[in-house]
Amino acid sequence: MILIHTSDLHLVPSNLQGTILENAYYEVLEEISEVVLNEQSRYLLISGDFFDDDRVHYDILIRVSKQLKKLRDNGVRLVVSPGNHDLARNRDGVLDLLSSLGLMYLTMFEEAKGWLILDPLVFEDDEIVFYGVPGFRGSSNKEVEYLKQGTTLFKDSSMYKDYYVVVLAHIQTRFHGYDPSKYSWRYGSLYLEYEDFLRRMPANTRYIALGHLHLPIPYDESFRSKAAYPGAPIGIDLNDFHDTCELVSKGVHRGVLRVDLASDPPLLKTIRLEHAPKAYCTTIQTDSLEDARTQVKKIVKDMELGEYIILVVDVESKRLTASDIARLNYELNKEFRDKRVYVRLSLHGVIEEPEYPLIRVDIEAVSNFSIDELELKVIQEYVSKKRPGLSAEKIQWVINYLGRDLGQLSEKHIRDLLREMGGGD
Repeated sequence: MILIHTSDLHLVPSNLQGTILENAYYEVLEEISEVVLNEQSRYLLISGDFFDDDRVHYDILIRVSKQLKKLRDNGVRLVVSPGNHDLARNRDGVLDLLSSLGLMYLTMFEEAKGWLILDPLVFEDDEIVFYGVPGFRGSSNKEVEYLKQGTTLFKDSSMYKDYYVVVLAHIQTRFHGYDPSKYSWRYGSLYLEYEDFLRRMPANTRYIALGHLHLPIPYDESFRSKAAYPGAPIGIDLNDFHDTCELVSKGVHRGVLRVDLASDPPLLKTIRLEHAPKAYCTTIQTDSLEDARTQVKKIVKDMELGEYIILVVDVESKRLTASDIARLNYELNKEFRDKRVYVRLSLHGVIEEPEYPLIRVDIEAVSNFSIDELELKVIQEYVSKKRPGLSAEKIQWVINYLGRDLGQLSEKHIRDLLREMGGGD
C-alpha cells in the first residue's frame, strides 16, 4: 500500500496573504494532489498545520476546498491530524468544517482525567487504522508531556493487530541527526528521544508520519525508516526561507514522501515539488536606500526566472532603519510581482520583533484576580506599550460585546459600538 505524506502546508500565513507567494501555496497544494493521483495512492496524510490558523479567510477556504473535492472525487482519502496552528479546541475550526463536509478525515482525540485519548480512524476495506497525536497551541509542548508521562492512550489498538497501524504525530523528536536543542526557540524545548518515542507507539505500528519540523528529516531521496519528517513545502517566515537556501546548497529540495508500507520498515522516497519556490540568499552592503534598490534589481535581472522565487537579502548598513527596509520590501514586491519573485530584505544582525509580541504579566501579582480583571490587566499592558491614549476599559467592553451571541450585526449594534468608543451617534 502506498501513502503520500506531507505536513505543515500552513495555508496561508497572514504575512504572505496578498503577496505573489500566496499563489505558490495553492499551486503546491495542486501539485501534491497530482502526485497522489499519479502514484495511484488512496491516502494523503497531513501531519498537522494544514492551515496556518483554525480560522481562515473565505477566499482561502474556497480555493483549498476545490482541491480537496478533486481528491475526494478521485477516491483519495485525505487524513489530517491537527497541528498547533490549526487545532480548534472547541471543535469548530476550519478542519472540523471540512471534515463535516466530507472533504477530509480528521483524527480525533480527547483529554480526560490527565490522559490524552486518541481515537482510531479505521478503514476496514484496506485494513488500515490511523491515530493522530495533535500539536497543542502555544509553546508548552503538551503533546510531548503526555507521551513522556505515559499518559497517551491509543484507543482499541489491540483490536487491530492484523491491520497496518499508522500514527500521525505533530511532535518533536531527536531523530536522524536532528538536534532539537538547536531549534528550541522555534519548536519548544521539550522533545522525545527517538527510541523512547517508538516505545510509546502501539506495538504493531508500521509507520509514524511526523510533522511540526519544517526541515525534511532525513535528507535522503530514498531510504527505509519507521518514521520521517517531510518538512514544510514552503514554510512561513524568514527562518524557513534561510533553511531552504541551506537545503539547496546541500542538493536537497522541498518535497513530499512516498511511503510504501509493503516492507517493514517502509520504503520511503522523496518526490520533489517543482512548484515549491526556489530560494536564493545573498548579502549586500549599503547605506543608501536607492543603492539597495539598484543592487536588488540587478540580482533579479541576472536570475533565471520562471517558477516562484524567494530572494532573501541580508542588508549590512549603518544608516538604514527597519522602517526603510519595510518600505523597500513593499515597493520591490509590488514591482516584481509579475516576475513571480518575492523579495525579503532584512537588516543584518537585527532580530525582528514578532507582529504580535508576547504580553508578560506578573502571575503572582494577579493570582487573586477574576478572569475579567486579568483580561483587563493584559489589555492595559498592551495599550501602555503599543497604543497609549486608548482606553483599556473601552477595548474590553468591545471585546465582550462582540463576544455575545448577536446573530447578524445590526445598525443598533454598530451605533452601540460607536457610542462606547466615542464615535457619537
